Amino acid sequence: MMQQETQILQGNPLEILGNDRLLERLTRDIGDNRLSHAYILDGKPGSGRHTIARHMAAAIACHARPGRLSGGTSQGQMGFFDDEPAVPLSDSHVLPCGVCEGCRKVLEDISPDVITIGREGKATLGVDAIRRVKETVYLAPGESDVKVYIIEDAETMTPQAQNALLLTLEEPPAYVLFILLCNGVENLLETIRSRAPVLHTAPVSDDLIKKYLTSHKKSLPAPELDALLICADGAIGQALALSDAKSLKSILKQRELTDAFMEGAAYKQKAVIPSVVGQFGSKREEVLSLLALLTLAVRDLMLIKKSETAHLKYYTQRDTALALSEVMTSRGLLLLYQALDQARDELMKNRNVRLTLTQMCFGAGLL
Repeated sequence: MMQQETQILQGNPLEILGNDRLLERLTRDIGDNRLSHAYILDGKPGSGRHTIARHMAAAIACHARPGRLSGGTSQGQMGFFDDEPAVPLSDSHVLPCGVCEGCRKVLEDISPDVITIGREGKATLGVDAIRRVKETVYLAPGESDVKVYIIEDAETMTPQAQNALLLTLEEPPAYVLFILLCNGVENLLETIRSRAPVLHTAPVSDDLIKKYLTSHKKSLPAPELDALLICADGAIGQALALSDAKSLKSILKQRELTDAFMEGAAYKQKAVIPSVVGQFGSKREEVLSLLALLTLAVRDLMLIKKSETAHLKYYTQRDTALALSEVMTSRGLLLLYQALDQARDELMKNRNVRLTLTQMCFGAGLL
């Protein structure tokens, strides 16, 4: 079976790196023609959710898939969800093949049987979008034997939208597959989560991301690459998105501010802190990104106090982290960590950015 799984996962036209366990699960389901009627792919942006969903859709539409019904299906046909097991994959089968018409249309996003549902610029995914799904869900697929609905940002569905979708998830047409992409499965109603297996994307190793960037001719100096890897945090899509010159410049500036803030906090430079914080700006997302870096830095110093061999996530120079950890007390680090956490919560509640940052500094005893 492992050889058959490798046949599906390797040689595909889509670049899916890491997430071996998740892919093995999906491969097994595809190879046995035992797909669930719905899956929830949970992971942060850039972690490969969209690529995996497209890979699944292409494998389903692939003309090389054993048991595939050619020329579409009818409502009376079960297609991918037959009661009878599929013909086992032979060593010659590679799904998706990437060259047949079924694969090509999915990969070029022109397949009439793969429908993507998104927020279309709105803050939430509302009930109207789900109602449009319900209007088409009982129309049989035209070219494949499975119709695939990919619902993006599923965690932003309103309760009304989730409840509307629930009715379809409970009794879907036999030829329909739902793939819900979300960033935080806890934001989905329990009733939704109970109707579909939840599969989590896993972080990709830094070494694999480096190889990926190199293969895409993204050769970066060591300091810039280290900074990028920290911000990407195991998300290969995020790494690629951040590798352009403009994004790298922003990343390096944020690290510069983070280093200056941590040095000011360590050596109690109360005259320096307001100047550094003043450079954080007032854009909420940028400030949240800075607070995330500061939290990583504080986390490193807390860990390295307990073990000099601790795995560091922010500091690329261990000597720098060791020096700062010797200056800062455990209580001071804990106060700063709590102040950062509180500030993030306040900003997520749409509180005033400047006031929140000032309160953060007072809470950490830096002013």
